[in-house]
Amino acid sequence: GLHDAFAHLGPRLVGVLNGIDQGVWDPATDPEIAAPFNADDLSGKPVCKAWLQEALHLPIDPDVPLFGMAARIVEQKGFDIILGSQVMGRLPAQFLFVGEGDPRYQNALARFAARFRDRIATRFDFTERREHRMIAGCDALLMPSLYEPCGLTQMRSQRYGTLPLVRRVGGLADTVDDDVTGFQFDEYTSEAFDTALVRAVERYQDADAWQAMMQEAMAHDFSWPRRVREYDAVYASALSEAGMAV
Repeated sequence: GLHDAFAHLGPRLVGVLNGIDQGVWDPATDPEIAAPFNADDLSGKPVCKAWLQEALHLPIDPDVPLFGMAARIVEQKGFDIILGSQVMGRLPAQFLFVGEGDPRYQNALARFAARFRDRIATRFDFTERREHRMIAGCDALLMPSLYEPCGLTQMRSQRYGTLPLVRRVGGLADTVDDDVTGFQFDEYTSEAFDTALVRAVERYQDADAWQAMMQEAMAHDFSWPRRVREYDAVYASALSEAGMAV
């Protein structure tokens, strides 16, 4: 309902994205994960994936992409279109859902996982340690949000070369580059979500292209120092408009 009011503000309305602590979210030094890695040496990434697959009782298979989702299990995060997917149980891929929330969605996810035990796993006892291990071990991150003011997990995942698959909404549109650092889709429907999933699985079969996307994602700067500079620029601009010295 505020769209017209915000549009009327024009250039006076400025958005600054969230930041993350890139010291805490760093696969080269993260003490919670199975093996360290970085953009120049990705050899630890498959180790983290195999560790996670084993912990989840999923087949240890480097040739299928592992999609993860760590989020509050609520409507906002896109669980209606996830649960309506027609391809998740058929794709050559694995899925992990980590979080806590609405029992209605948790129960539906549990039934989904029971139906496809070799492809889908759930963990309904979220911890930050589990989030670190999920992000490090997965190949891709799911964030098909109904709405998302900014989001943090898609930034954290890119630090670990885990490519986000997101709906083009809010801060997700601003922090994920389609076919460069991740995958985007528009419509809030299971069909649009499925199309993006298929596209990601197909891209994963091209190892060189996938690695190039990983390294591009890992090079992005989502740090708080960068955001502080953006806040400084906003205040400097406001002072300048008011005719005050910066």
